[in-house]
Amino acid sequence: MKGKMEFRDVYMDGCVLETKIDVHTRYSSIPIDLPAAVMARCGVPNEVDVLDIGCGTGHLIEHFARIGHAGRLFGLDLVRPSIADTPRKRYTAGDAEYLPFPDDSFDVITCIHTLSHISDLQAAMSEARRVLRDPGSYLATANSLHAYPHTAEYRQLIHSEFGWGEPVFTTSRVNAETLEQTLAPLWGLLSVDFLDGELRIPVEEYPTYFAANIPTWDRTPTAAEQIEILRQVAEWARRDQRDGCIVEPKRVAVAVASTTAT
Repeated sequence: MKGKMEFRDVYMDGCVLETKIDVHTRYSSIPIDLPAAVMARCGVPNEVDVLDIGCGTGHLIEHFARIGHAGRLFGLDLVRPSIADTPRKRYTAGDAEYLPFPDDSFDVITCIHTLSHISDLQAAMSEARRVLRDPGSYLATANSLHAYPHTAEYRQLIHSEFGWGEPVFTTSRVNAETLEQTLAPLWGLLSVDFLDGELRIPVEEYPTYFAANIPTWDRTPTAAEQIEILRQVAEWARRDQRDGCIVEPKRVAVAVASTTAT
């Protein structure tokens, strides 16, 4: 798995995340509305103070701001998104394992698809509990090991052909199937449920989506290798297409914990 600084470099310009968000926005035949799922579980919009750890491009914080959330909104990531702060909304560069906030600063902490990128989960959870008020809520999400099967299969094939060994996926450490057992020892009281969806990506656009995943790999291909990889991916996608699309089922686990747990 890439280290913190490598992930920081990958996400520096926002293109990787923006490409993925764009594909999911345009081609989700069965959408998963994560902002709505988070809102429903946190009672947003209201007046609570929210911290989004691993905020990426600021997608969730900006959504909360648009719907009129009255509390303070903070987004934190290794790379600060280039979005202007307002009196109620702020972004900062920082590390989940060393949160730059005083004790008891927030009522709700969200961690969307971020846990698998954190090296020391115990330290990150301790920091989250430190800055979370009592009572407070901690919400985390993770993708299923079985989501995006074509993307996973093609990466396995690529690693095999190039002799790179077994790939390390972002779901290798924390995933929908293990999210509860990952968090329960650290939080106690916990609820977990699952959201199911589907992507239908036009076969001619699938290589662009696949390419957006490559910068997060544990192995970085050379320019020549990437050209060959995308050529093969385009060929495999044409072979596996259904009605002109690559169909990728997806599943997300949503876990909510509380500081009142004993």
